[in-house]
Amino acid sequence: MEKYEKRLDEEQWGELYNKEQAEQVINGILTEQVFCWTEELLKISAEGDKMCEVGCGSGQSAAYLQRHGRKVTALDFSKECVELVNVINSHLNLGMNVVCTDATKPLPFEEKEFDYIYQCGLLEHFHTDERIDLLKNWSHYTKHMISMIPNAASIAYRTGKAMMEQQGVWSYGLELPQYSLGSEFEQDGIHNVREYTIGAEHALAFLPEEHYLRKALQLWLLESRQLGMEDICGQGYLLVTIGDCE
Repeated sequence: MEKYEKRLDEEQWGELYNKEQAEQVINGILTEQVFCWTEELLKISAEGDKMCEVGCGSGQSAAYLQRHGRKVTALDFSKECVELVNVINSHLNLGMNVVCTDATKPLPFEEKEFDYIYQCGLLEHFHTDERIDLLKNWSHYTKHMISMIPNAASIAYRTGKAMMEQQGVWSYGLELPQYSLGSEFEQDGIHNVREYTIGAEHALAFLPEEHYLRKALQLWLLESRQLGMEDICGQGYLLVTIGDCE
């Protein structure tokens, strides 16, 4: 388990996200088959909004938002990730700004340059004091902050992750799911914080297909919808935290 106590480095992230994924990402964008967090970002934002994704990874969210009228800057410290996003950017003729830089350091932008800075799966690779420092740094450059990280209350995700770590097949190194980032936002002067979870169905994918828990939660989610339940007990895969930096 020791290998899961360290963050992946630039080279390791490059093994996960590189130009080999370009065709898959492009096809997903063209056919509107994108992740739930990408769809949620589209709902939160509006056409014309200036947005910056820190830790853009595959570039799916950034490219999809750009294609739907947002003005996006995609940022990552991995050269392989940046090359992948540049291929997508060029192929779809998006005109998106793509930057290779380290998000743990001051960013090459103007104060309050963006309407939104967001990250989908970055902050969970840092400990509490580091997350607070990162949020404080990024808040200088944006009017609103969006965080999407694994939800500690998700039974499916937490169980599946533990199983994969035990089997030695977990791919993402140190990953610290959280129940809330509200206090960390507030400590950095980010106000009007609201939180909710998304992607309960996506969380099921962390469990083996025939696992009893996956089948039970899948049935429960189906029945919840049929019963018109709006509250699914915070079982979404991702914790969404949104706040104002002005």
